[in-house]
Amino acid sequence: MVIFIADDLNQQDVGCYGNTDVKTPNMDQLAAEGMRFNRAYAASPICTPSRSAMFTGLYPFRNGSQMNHFTVRPNTANLPRFLQQLGYRVVISGKTDIFPLHNFPFERIGEEFGRYLPIENRLDRKKETIQMIGDHFKSHPEQPICLIVAPWVPHVPWFPNRDFDPGNLKLPHYLADTKATRKALAAYYQSIGEADKMLGEVLQAIDKAGQKSSTAVMFLSDQGAQFPSAKWSVYDQGLRVPLIVRWPGKVTPGSVSDALVSLVDLTPTLIDLGGGAEHNELDGASFKNVLLNKKKSHHQYIFAETSMEPHFWYNYTPSRTIITGDGFHYIKNYHPGVRFITHIDKVEQNEFYFDSWIAAAQTDPRTKFLLDRYSYHPPEELFNLATDRDEFKNLVADPAYHSKLSELELLLDKELKRQGETNEMILEGPLPAFSDQSYTIRQGSSAADLSFNKKRWNPDTLIITAYLDGLNQGGVVCDYFSNFKLYAYQHKIGLVLADGTEIASKQIPVSQGQLVFSLSAKGTLELRFDQQTILKQELKGDLTKIKSGYVTCGKIQGEELKGKLQTYQGKITDLRFTMNELSGTP
Repeated sequence: MVIFIADDLNQQDVGCYGNTDVKTPNMDQLAAEGMRFNRAYAASPICTPSRSAMFTGLYPFRNGSQMNHFTVRPNTANLPRFLQQLGYRVVISGKTDIFPLHNFPFERIGEEFGRYLPIENRLDRKKETIQMIGDHFKSHPEQPICLIVAPWVPHVPWFPNRDFDPGNLKLPHYLADTKATRKALAAYYQSIGEADKMLGEVLQAIDKAGQKSSTAVMFLSDQGAQFPSAKWSVYDQGLRVPLIVRWPGKVTPGSVSDALVSLVDLTPTLIDLGGGAEHNELDGASFKNVLLNKKKSHHQYIFAETSMEPHFWYNYTPSRTIITGDGFHYIKNYHPGVRFITHIDKVEQNEFYFDSWIAAAQTDPRTKFLLDRYSYHPPEELFNLATDRDEFKNLVADPAYHSKLSELELLLDKELKRQGETNEMILEGPLPAFSDQSYTIRQGSSAADLSFNKKRWNPDTLIITAYLDGLNQGGVVCDYFSNFKLYAYQHKIGLVLADGTEIASKQIPVSQGQLVFSLSAKGTLELRFDQQTILKQELKGDLTKIKSGYVTCGKIQGEELKGKLQTYQGKITDLRFTMNELSGTP
């Protein structure tokens, strides 16, 4: 089994799906030799949540990875574990973008082209993938293999355009027609062509190894392209992805399926193809019988979500959505008063076109509509995909669709209840609660370093305060970006530093009380408990600064440890991180 995952590619931007400008001969040939799915959707329009859902068979809330770069929950079962139990060699080549990576026991190759930069590395210049395919069938001819090929194309930064005249491109309806947009679209199409060439190399390697007839090949993308109302959003352009499957002797060449499938179905389908038993605990379901033409339909509805990027723009704008077998798309937006902001209008790496939309919107009504559609989302949206694939006409206020709206509202509520996510959880989200000089994190929660403007949150002295109950059993109070782990365990409070060094107080006779932790950038540490100093020490280096990673409350992100670093076995109230001084001044 070989699964080729393109990165940030709309379904409509592949030749066999109707795009007459882009050049995708290998994708088109694969479709001619296999089955093309018209209604395949990502579980999230964001890289890490989408890939985590693909490789666990669980929707983002259920696996834990709802924001970009967030980890799955500790010990979450996943594709390599399932297939290794069936005797498979499970290899990933290139991009991973799943965390913690060691939880996913892939054999890894192609790590050089799995890095974000430089852009030239994104096409596996060392040809490790091609070499591995040949070597496997020479050295392990009897062992089945599942190979995931995951280049960073056509993800931004896009390759410089060489093959397209921007002025002659047929612009997709959801994009504003500006010179900068056309230039960006040409670069995006160039990058799609580069992905197609790499797919061709993989297919040729399979043929050269004499394994075409015995290999199922899947081509898909993780979500839509990085254009407004595509990636990051739960509109059709963000979620609908290409999915093509070639399985010689099993799948009818040139066949097309309108079955409703989700990328959360990928893991159960691969388990099924590998001869494994069904796993009823997964959210996804195998579409093997669709491939074999034993079934025409698959799901009655699928679910998707966005919880946005955990960046310090503080524009937490989550959405949850249902897409039904009869072609309706219902979206619930949980913070409609907050402007929707992403990489597209903030930190794009190249071919920056967003300012041209803002300028054009001053005089062009269509551009203003498209810009507003991206930036501001109403509380609810309902679209009929059969008549409005672009999703420009919101039917929520149309009396003719009130019954359908009520039906889908109830269906979404039922699905969220099944997953265990409440409206309150969605509204509050995983971001810290920020004040002027401090922020708080709820017990059992965490925040990524991306949630912080590091110039703003740059303390000379870091102060951590909380009320701790349960010092007798206790566990980790917080992990501060892997600089140190603060714990309260067996009536002691202490630190575990990044190098494994442990520092602990003497025995504390009570099981609850007020903690005040103070650490200067020069390394001066003082711990107070119930107004008594219990530990003073000079540490080496500055441990107050925010590094890549997470700050947590009562847990280690993505891990389940034992002893002093176990999940806190008590209650932590008001865990607050303060810069420089504790003050009661308003």
